[in-house]
Amino acid sequence: MLNAFINLTMGTLSQPREAAAEILSIRPNRSVMWIALVLAVLLNTMVYQISLFASPPQVALPVIFSSPIIFAILIGSGLALSIYSITYAGRIIGGCAVLDDVMALLIWLQFLRFAVQLAAFLLMPIIPGIAGLLVLCATLYGMWLLLQFVDVAHGFENLFTSFCALILSGLGIMLGLAILLSLLGVQNMGLTPYV
Repeated sequence: MLNAFINLTMGTLSQPREAAAEILSIRPNRSVMWIALVLAVLLNTMVYQISLFASPPQVALPVIFSSPIIFAILIGSGLALSIYSITYAGRIIGGCAVLDDVMALLIWLQFLRFAVQLAAFLLMPIIPGIAGLLVLCATLYGMWLLLQFVDVAHGFENLFTSFCALILSGLGIMLGLAILLSLLGVQNMGLTPYV
């Protein structure tokens, strides 16, 4: 299991299109993918909260970042919105991805994100400069991986079209998150953390 994870990780970093095709060929059950999505959200939230505890920020954070429950809801909702918006935004401009394809690819990227966060957390006390650089590079390369994954899932064979799909989906995600934050009453929470 660990060897398969490492091999797929290395393949994703070196040959993202082939890795995306491999992930799509697995086609796990949707209920399994929802469990994987929840697990990815919990793991990312856990590492983030532990890092806050280990290195408390100098100023009070907004509640959406300091409360693990709200943070997890926000991350999970953002991921779910991303899955739906990338699927349907791509279809609007001629893509052919189905929801399960996009879901599998985005969940895999979330597990890679968790691995990067964990590595950065472990490196922070030793070489903080390298940890920060790792996160920056991983963020930029993660955007490139997402672009490649979207292109494979929708069958565009054109990265510019995939980029347009991501821009269109981004508008949908922002609208969805704005509605979610309004429902959670975050606009009334301001920068006041829980006491």
